Amino acid sequence: MHKIGLHTKVKSSSRDHDHPCNFLSKHQKQNERKLVPMAHHQLIDSLTSHISLYHSQSPNPNPNPNPNPRSSILKWFSSLSIHQRQAYLTVVDGNFVQILLQMLAKLRSHGHGSFILLPDLPMPNNLPTLCFKKSRGLIARVAESETAGRAVFESARLFESREGEEAANSLPPSARRLDALTLAEGFVGNVDQFVEAMDRISGGGFLRGEEAELGEDWVELHWLKAKGYYGIEAFIANRMEVSMRLAWLNCCGGKKRGVKLKEKMSAAGVGVNVFWRKKGCVDWWANLDAGTRRKIFTTFIMKAAKPLVNLLNF
Repeated sequence: MHKIGLHTKVKSSSRDHDHPCNFLSKHQKQNERKLVPMAHHQLIDSLTSHISLYHSQSPNPNPNPNPNPRSSILKWFSSLSIHQRQAYLTVVDGNFVQILLQMLAKLRSHGHGSFILLPDLPMPNNLPTLCFKKSRGLIARVAESETAGRAVFESARLFESREGEEAANSLPPSARRLDALTLAEGFVGNVDQFVEAMDRISGGGFLRGEEAELGEDWVELHWLKAKGYYGIEAFIANRMEVSMRLAWLNCCGGKKRGVKLKEKMSAAGVGVNVFWRKKGCVDWWANLDAGTRRKIFTTFIMKAAKPLVNLLNF
């Protein structure tokens, strides 16, 4: 009889290999190998999120000593009426709104999270790839208490830019979609509060310094790039700043650098026209008396019901 020591080699039998404990051990090791990379990625994501949160809560130690064109843009913006501010902030961009709706769908189905857009990796529908990361723990709690982001998010107003046009009315419902965004009167009415919210979201980067990429598609301003993953409110604020800069260049005779920038400035002008047309329709309806509204409703209902009556008679 041999005493089995720590270094004794034991010859295994086929029965040993079939033992349930050995089977479980083998699969546990396989699962562990699969879980290690997953845990590693989750750790990196968590560290990235917390570092981003730390920087967003810390004042910028090296603010731009020359805030222009910030002061010039804000002076111009403050001189506008509330509805003029809304008009210049209006964006008509179907692809942008579709990405916004994708973000909203993710948040509704998964809870709070952050995103990053990858324009270099387009999807089959030619939209950029949208990556989502769910917020947990401290990140989620801070996001829930962030009033500036909530103010921007809740002030967003989506609508269809071509609604009411004869050409648009002839399109099938599947071809019609929301493609325009503006901000609510209450949010842009007080410029100081508007700027405070935008500064909070951007970490003090709102309208700071020159931006050389305004003519590009899917522009990410320097402060948005610095965030890595960002919330839907930052995505909206980024686009609002781009709109403000383009509108200011249009109105104040800024340098028009390149064909792409001219195209973007022209597109910004389209957004202004769309807003005023939409506002004109809303104001016209609001100014009608109750009797006139009733007559209009009756006329449209009768017109819509006529084909149905003809079909039933047939």
